[in-house]
Amino acid sequence: MSSTKQPPREVQAEISDTHLRLILRGARRIPSLHRKYLDSLESREPLSLRDLPVLTPHELSAATTELLRDKGPDDGSVIYVGGGTLARPSMSLLPQGMFVEEIHGAWGAVSPGDVVANFFPAGRTWPTHCFYNKLATHAGASALSVNEVPEDQFDRWLGFCAEYGVNVIAAPPDIVGRLLRYSAAGHSLPWLRKLLIGGAFHDPTPVREIARRLPGVEVWQLYGSAEAWMVGHRGPGCADGVFHLLPHQHAEIDGGRILVTTTGVHRAPPLIRYLIGDRGALTDCDCGRPGRAIQVLGRIAPSVVYQGRPVRARELVDLALETGDVTAAQVAVLTADGGDGTAGTVELRVVLAEGVPDDLYTREWIRFQALSGHLALDPRAAEHTEGFQVVVVDGLEDDGSGEPPVLVVEESG
Repeated sequence: MSSTKQPPREVQAEISDTHLRLILRGARRIPSLHRKYLDSLESREPLSLRDLPVLTPHELSAATTELLRDKGPDDGSVIYVGGGTLARPSMSLLPQGMFVEEIHGAWGAVSPGDVVANFFPAGRTWPTHCFYNKLATHAGASALSVNEVPEDQFDRWLGFCAEYGVNVIAAPPDIVGRLLRYSAAGHSLPWLRKLLIGGAFHDPTPVREIARRLPGVEVWQLYGSAEAWMVGHRGPGCADGVFHLLPHQHAEIDGGRILVTTTGVHRAPPLIRYLIGDRGALTDCDCGRPGRAIQVLGRIAPSVVYQGRPVRARELVDLALETGDVTAAQVAVLTADGGDGTAGTVELRVVLAEGVPDDLYTREWIRFQALSGHLALDPRAAEHTEGFQVVVVDGLEDDGSGEPPVLVVEESG
């Protein structure tokens, strides 16, 4: 970043008192949020966003559950289960349009006449696949719903895309990795003009690596979280890891943590100063585009992003303990970067119960239960086979606090 630029601001222009009260109005019908914001709802003094409490993932999940178990939203919504377990899901509600109009207007990644091959998985309860189809058709493009593709059929599907005029690929991190390996093996993709990555998560794939392997391909990226949905966007010319905020999203940096407020008043539950789970800083982008931008610096422990999916270490530990074969567990993230929260490999380290054999069957059973029990992971995915392993240990790593942490980060090799 140029030294002539002004230091990044720590705060943005405030949301007006009137607008803030409109957003807060949505909290009245949800008991837990009504209690949380009661003082603000009844206050006659001008409201400032900074005066409102931070909304945690647990509080948002509880509010969403209350809303669904009551009468549910009344404006047509998509229920997004972005993670967690069946016993404790991480859910959010999206308006039926999924903010496609707002995102397309700000991002502009897809143009009329484009043909978009959508490699995002359509399974489970993630609507990201549906989102990219909606985005393509809203932009006047055509959407080819490829979905998940087995490794041994990947090159055939790329040939299919080339044959039928595809010029844009929308891909999750594992597919991006396949594309880079495909190119590294000497194959070319002359028909590919744009690569759409990211979504309701942070795809940490280095843009410079994509540029090296796929020269001439424009990289367009979205950033967000399962609960906040899409928050920011970047395009060709933007600094790596820097995202311009979408017009309906407001961000603050509080002690290095990114807090997000959705300023559209028709979202339920209202998202106010939501702790998105990432560290960041307000900054300027090298592209020179005016407006708000944030730099994403990594996850807040004890969380990790694995294969583009947000995973809380405690959830994996609890799933291991629920098997009955494990007495203690810990998640270890192995990263070459020294621990920015992006997992190259994940080890679920377990202490086995007395009498449980330490063999391949036991380890695979625990692994299957952890992956199948987590709503953001899939035991059938080939990428998970190598990147997610169960390791039996005699004891867990202790950080000196008296109780082993649920997550440790180590440099691999």
